[in-house]
Amino acid sequence: MLLTTSAALSARAESLASVPTSDQKIVNRWSLPGDPHGLAVGRDGTVYVGVAQPQAVMAIDASRGTVKRKVVLDSAEIASTKELVTVRTDRAGTHLFVANGSDESVTILALPELKILREITIEGEPIRDALPDPKGRYLYLLGRRVHVYDAGGGSELRTLNFDEPMAIAASANGSTLAVIGSQNGSTVVALYNAATFEELARDPLQTDRPIESALFAADDRVLIALSREGLFEKRLLSADVIHTERICLPVGSGPQIATLASPDRLLFAERRCSSSGAFVRSNRLVAPASLYGVNAYALAYDRDSNLLYATDRAGFLTVYRVPRASVVH
Repeated sequence: MLLTTSAALSARAESLASVPTSDQKIVNRWSLPGDPHGLAVGRDGTVYVGVAQPQAVMAIDASRGTVKRKVVLDSAEIASTKELVTVRTDRAGTHLFVANGSDESVTILALPELKILREITIEGEPIRDALPDPKGRYLYLLGRRVHVYDAGGGSELRTLNFDEPMAIAASANGSTLAVIGSQNGSTVVALYNAATFEELARDPLQTDRPIESALFAADDRVLIALSREGLFEKRLLSADVIHTERICLPVGSGPQIATLASPDRLLFAERRCSSSGAFVRSNRLVAPASLYGVNAYALAYDRDSNLLYATDRAGFLTVYRVPRASVVH
């Protein structure tokens, strides 16, 4: 259905307060009240952030700390329940997709004007991710099942035969969809042909921990999965996990806690634990680069500017320059 009565759009200029920091990796840190959650970077460098109070999406110029535009999805007066778990753009950069968690809905907005085009509601299913197909054919919704919609969210095309999935990922070339979940007490990865939705393989992931985030890397040769306490690197169409590593994801972080700076360089945030230091690389198909000790909820990387953006539910939007060196002290 179209969302009209509960939405309010603001184009009033607003400036964010700058937060001083001595961290040399930080380009800017802005105070962003309202419990920021998911975020995405537009093709023009605009940063789109979902905030919970009021439940809204903000278009931000993160170089200047100005709010270019803001649309309120739900306000406290109507008992809002949207969590803004993930905020993603399509490859064309013309649409924004917001997974609303326990609200059991997804909001689709047009860019750059933040016009609300549609709201999809699936009763009884918290929506933890809304992932656009890289080829622009579909929209994948992660609820108690994986629902495949047409690209505009107008109609559901199919539901995949996989109960209680934890995470989904689409290959960059659009050929494969990965679904990760629990089966008979263990965690498995199912791979689907994204043209026919034929199941290609279903293999164990060698962990009993819930998976929080997943993405393809190394030119779609590797699937990366992250639990709260581990990182798993698995070759496509191979039953073997080729590398595991202990990590500690931030408490309460969302599915966008990891992103790619290049096909073989993984960026993720983690809290301080027994893992290695900041932005550490290794000689593997995918080199993990940890933003260590950062309590981020979500990350988004802009290749054009080589900047990494992070939301923190304590009320910050932080901009990092991604280092070229292997280790930053």
